[in-house]
Amino acid sequence: MNSNAFGAGLKISLPVTEEVGPEYFDETDREEAVAAGVQLVNGLRKFDIELDGIGVSPVCDKCTVLREAYVVELGHLTPAEAVEMATKLHTYDAEFRRMREEIKALTPANPEGKEGAEGATSTE
Repeated sequence: MNSNAFGAGLKISLPVTEEVGPEYFDETDREEAVAAGVQLVNGLRKFDIELDGIGVSPVCDKCTVLREAYVVELGHLTPAEAVEMATKLHTYDAEFRRMREEIKALTPANPEGKEGAEGATSTE
């Protein structure tokens, strides 16, 4: 039956819909956001940076223009915590640059005018 009759011939149409299964409640978007957050935390830990307030939250579709269903929130940092993290990142950056220059200095120049290690192309 697609309609209901009330009192004096008032009819209200009832929607005909398909039933849903458990997959209706799958949180694929949330799972993807959690996986991204895990990658970020593990990447930052390699640089001795911890984000204690990191989490995954649903996006409010009424108060934002983001298309994603979930976002990875990095939490709140005090200015001192932000400076500490930036200092660690700058230290690693300086070390990477030093190592790169050291590798360049140890790489012999090619006397035949061929490209060096940085611009080398495969001959296969």
